[in-house]
Amino acid sequence: MSAPAFDAAVRRVSASSSGRGLGAAHRVGSAHRVARVSHRQHASSRKARAARVRRRGSAAAPCAEKYAVSTEDAKAMFDARFPPGSVPVAVRETACGRGLVALRPIDEGDLLLSVPWRHTVHVFEGGDDDPDDLRLALELLRVLDGGDGDDGPEDERVAVWRAYRPMLPSSTGAAAFWTKRNVDELQHADAVEETHALRARFEASATRHADATRSKTDILWALSLVHSRSFSVATPEGTARALVPFADMFNHKPESPAQARRTDAALRAALAPAPTGAAARANDVRARSGEPWSVTFDQGSLGFEATASFEMRSIWRHDAGEEVFITYGHETSAELLASYGFFPSPNAGDFVRLYANVQDILDDDRYLSREGNAAGLAMEHEAVMWNALAVDAPLAVRPGGVAAAAHLLGCLRLMHARGSTLGALRDEDVPHIGHSTFVWHGDAPCGLWTESCDDLSLGISGIEEGISGIAEPEEPDDAREREAVDRAALGQAAARCVEMLAEFPTTLEEDEATLRALGGGVRDVNDGDASEDTSAESAEQYAVAVAYRATVKRLLGEFLEECLAMGVTPSEW
Repeated sequence: MSAPAFDAAVRRVSASSSGRGLGAAHRVGSAHRVARVSHRQHASSRKARAARVRRRGSAAAPCAEKYAVSTEDAKAMFDARFPPGSVPVAVRETACGRGLVALRPIDEGDLLLSVPWRHTVHVFEGGDDDPDDLRLALELLRVLDGGDGDDGPEDERVAVWRAYRPMLPSSTGAAAFWTKRNVDELQHADAVEETHALRARFEASATRHADATRSKTDILWALSLVHSRSFSVATPEGTARALVPFADMFNHKPESPAQARRTDAALRAALAPAPTGAAARANDVRARSGEPWSVTFDQGSLGFEATASFEMRSIWRHDAGEEVFITYGHETSAELLASYGFFPSPNAGDFVRLYANVQDILDDDRYLSREGNAAGLAMEHEAVMWNALAVDAPLAVRPGGVAAAAHLLGCLRLMHARGSTLGALRDEDVPHIGHSTFVWHGDAPCGLWTESCDDLSLGISGIEEGISGIAEPEEPDDAREREAVDRAALGQAAARCVEMLAEFPTTLEEDEATLRALGGGVRDVNDGDASEDTSAESAEQYAVAVAYRATVKRLLGEFLEECLAMGVTPSEW
């Protein structure tokens, strides 16, 4: 990008990165004219940004599912299956659309509900030419059709799932089933590419297996349910992918990697095996799987199928009246939208990659000094980078700004380090980002992105051999060199944000204006008529696409805004 084009991109992004401008104090005329602010001012702006995020997250994004039955009918069906008092949850309208709400206080590890395994529709993973999701979709259609041959009348699942059929959505709203044009409206290249790939795979599978008894539309519908409602669970017969009636009503709570790590530890403690007996065996399955759901069974003479149950246990504590959530995994907003048809706002687990992988960041040497032994230094950077403990972690910006992007910035720090500063880097665990990254040796390990670094757990894996576990005072020259490296890393990340924002066909400001014109954002379609025509459905898809791409631009813009507030300008090359 030429210097004039880069300056124009910075001005454009600076004016619209947050949808309200950066304000007079932060406005930029070029990439080189930015006033530096104090650390106190930076901390104040970070708190203000966090408050804005909390306000935006006060209500969850609406669920895109369209239901065939009213909430009152859903309550009646749930109560018929789980009489009041038998389980601690009940069906209610929630901020997520429709979900399960606590009837009484619930602790971590408490049993929420149990469903006989013989009532689930499941397939065992692997060992077949067709993918697991397709085989499960076809199995669901087979059960709903009444089974094949002699097993139909004896298969309990036929009656169970025909009765449960009205509870299944007629549409999940998943982006993988949108029109191609509306997928393109996501604009974010990663989201568009991944969603189109999933869409193409679904289309090919449905076309290949459609016949006189199963239409392409039916197969696509079943695939959408599998991708939004199935569980992977360990059983004595192998790992199964299962659809479980009523257990599929729990909604998703997003978590950052650090939050997920704390949750996993608390859940493992809550599900620790009992000393002896069948309960210990069941709990051991949960502890090994690391999930709140498991298959438990009696190892007596009746056998697995006759006694097994699918159990769902609570991940978190809940007060009476609160919605009870589970987690669908470490899903970005793009992944949730593609497979589930919704994305939370904000999404603590979201991220936007600035680099696809380690090799991508190694190849981007535009911002590096060419002085000295550039080839030898590049080889040293490559050797260290590929041996990172978190080599597969996303090189991305995340909600939370600079501090939350510590892994991306740590890798960029490595790229800009040389000589003594390169030897001062260590690959260590950073609890506030949930995994390891490159930090400084000494008593200021996180450098310019210091949030939560008091919790840094220093280990023994150093790039520099023979590092003492005792932190030594930094020399003034060392501190200045480290700050220069950190500023170079921040500048490169900011420049990538500018480049990505400039590549979008529309600005955040334009997207927000579009959403206002559409009526304030994504329309709540939970109570909509399931027979709405294609044009109305396409319009809803478009609104969701605009809302999604606005979150991507906001995440990039707020990271850039924080860099500017720290006095760091986007780097030029």
